[in-house]
Amino acid sequence: MKNLTKNMTIAAAALVVAAGMAQAQSIKAEVPFSFRAAGTVMPAGEYWVQASRSYGNTIFQLTNMDTHRSILAMPYVADRQKPGSPEASLTFTCGGAHCALVQVAAGTGVAYVFQSPSFGRDEDSRVAVIRAVLVKSR
Repeated sequence: MKNLTKNMTIAAAALVVAAGMAQAQSIKAEVPFSFRAAGTVMPAGEYWVQASRSYGNTIFQLTNMDTHRSILAMPYVADRQKPGSPEASLTFTCGGAHCALVQVAAGTGVAYVFQSPSFGRDEDSRVAVIRAVLVKSR
């Protein structure tokens, strides 16, 4: 009976550690242009993006590693990625010289979508996809 209790305690501790490790994943990307996210203009640079859950909602923290400035952005929808899409990426919609973050694919098979900007009828727009890598959180 003592061995069973001991083994169950070790198994429970291993599950807690594994859950903590699974949550401690971030993505890292080098964004070569300034962009808007959550109503804030962010400069070009290296970004760490970490997802967390609060009251059933996913919230992303985007941190510029050069300036150490962070913002929080909440997507309005989560959608399954199409097969063959990159696992971890940041997607931007750009019009003229202005870009906005419109999607984060966190490497879990789910893509999180943010509100996209509206452009004028005669304004050209383009999409930029920045590949990211999964890293352990600091």
